[in-house]
Amino acid sequence: MNKSQVILFGNAEVPSNALAIQAIDNADKIICIDGGVDNLIKLGYEPSYILGDLDSLAFDPEYYKCEFEILEDQSKSDLEKALEWCVKNKIKSVILVGFSGLRDDHNLAVLLLLKMFSSKISITLITNFCTIYCNNGKARFNVSPGQIISIIASEPKTLISTYGLKYKLNNAILASPGHGISNIAINNSIEIESNDWIWLFLNHNK
Repeated sequence: MNKSQVILFGNAEVPSNALAIQAIDNADKIICIDGGVDNLIKLGYEPSYILGDLDSLAFDPEYYKCEFEILEDQSKSDLEKALEWCVKNKIKSVILVGFSGLRDDHNLAVLLLLKMFSSKISITLITNFCTIYCNNGKARFNVSPGQIISIIASEPKTLISTYGLKYKLNNAILASPGHGISNIAINNSIEIESNDWIWLFLNHNK
């Protein structure tokens, strides 16, 4: 992973998957979203920056000995405000860690924010179970043979083509919301092309 990579670290389920920990290890900058900073410190890492309304910190912001910025707009989630901040500050790529689990409503909101911001900034979401992208157009992803891959379209008439998956799509729509679940990679990389936004779930190998 690129050493210039920026991590946005959230206040949801504490990451335990090896890929999530590796992302933190290799990051050049770790931007914590509000109380996520306390989870990061428990894992043994130091924050580079703290963003949010800062209402869920265990201590005063000055305690953490890093830069911080209060983002006060209560009509938006801390993650939405943080992504807006990243775009404003010309950050081109982020990995989201610590933004899944605990609350299903938060999980859904995070996926929708991926769709909202993926045209402005490259976003990778790593959970304890999978790596998630929101993509529109053509993209290639490194995988391993046998890895479980799922595709969910944001619109039912989205045309999708795939290469490197056991159950191939050729400019076809998904017949139902569950039609793209649990496909299987047959190569070391896959290609996905769509004419609208899709969520791609690369499930972690056990």
